[in-house]
Amino acid sequence: MRFVSVVVLLLSAACAAPTRDLTEEIMPIGNFRLGQLVPRAEAQLAKGPLSRSASREEWMQAIDEAFTARFSRFEGGSYYHLGITAGGYVLAKPGIPFIAAPKSILIFTVIVVEDHTGKVLTEKPHQITVIERLTGGSILGSGFTRSRAQQMRDLSEQAAKKTEDWLRKQPWFEGPDTIVILPDDAQEHAGQSSSE
Repeated sequence: MRFVSVVVLLLSAACAAPTRDLTEEIMPIGNFRLGQLVPRAEAQLAKGPLSRSASREEWMQAIDEAFTARFSRFEGGSYYHLGITAGGYVLAKPGIPFIAAPKSILIFTVIVVEDHTGKVLTEKPHQITVIERLTGGSILGSGFTRSRAQQMRDLSEQAAKKTEDWLRKQPWFEGPDTIVILPDDAQEHAGQSSSE
């Protein structure tokens, strides 16, 4: 019931800002480099009111693609692992334009693990909620203008962007680099030795 109440409140909220284009210049997040990405969905994944259905596997795939596209760009000196878990969603169905046209929503949590120490940096999973982006079509409700797959992709891309914004506010990525990068000649020597 709590999830349903949250969804009803969010349906009338303003839409999230557009995702920054991934081709723009990359601003590092300290020494962050993506190690493992672990996309999950709760066993009892909550589907909100007025929603199309989507499986746990579909959400995990959408999350994996969006987060990999965003976070694989960073080339900091230490690996960090991200665990992303979808907890609840709404994928809007067609409604009455301007009156009952619902918005699509994704509620998910993030955990961050430091690779070289194995330390879980998040004291508890951090929860984030994203709402579909406002477009000319979504004024009528994305149920009219977008497929279920498009809605999931949009929400997952926004989830990745919101997670990046949140990570930039954390103090975890100011430590020393821990990735050992061999000089070119050492890498060539290692390659020759392994082939002998």
